[in-house]
Amino acid sequence: MKHLIYIIIILFSIQTNGQNSTEKKQFRIDLLTVEKTTNDTIISSIIEIYSGEKRIETSTSDFDGISIFFIKSKDVIDDKIRLKIYGPKCSIFEKEYILTDDLNTKINLEYGETEYTHHNQTMEMYEKLNIKLKMFECEVVEPKIIYKN
Repeated sequence: MKHLIYIIIILFSIQTNGQNSTEKKQFRIDLLTVEKTTNDTIISSIIEIYSGEKRIETSTSDFDGISIFFIKSKDVIDDKIRLKIYGPKCSIFEKEYILTDDLNTKINLEYGETEYTHHNQTMEMYEKLNIKLKMFECEVVEPKIIYKN
């Protein structure tokens, strides 16, 4: 009976410890791509996110130069990610970040030598970089009419 109290205390502390997980399930990454000198927005920048040697996410910046990613924490190795960004008319940008929390940053691209010279080449670049298009399904829900008496 004396040992039963200790066992109950141990079991209770294990259970409450498991419920108080502070590990983040996913990271939000907000990027703004601009040209370094003019500060002009760079649209259609192709962004690859790597962790370790594995590419874990890809996307293209929108008309405001913004890209938003949600990265699963289990995909991030040693709290590090590496961004590789291809901007039209810009040199390839590559930088490593330590990811312990969400990331919100402005990426300064520089005009330079590149084969990606216009945003009309986006699909061609996707093929070259072996990026598969993401398919999203939409569902149409018919509105319900509620009659009141």
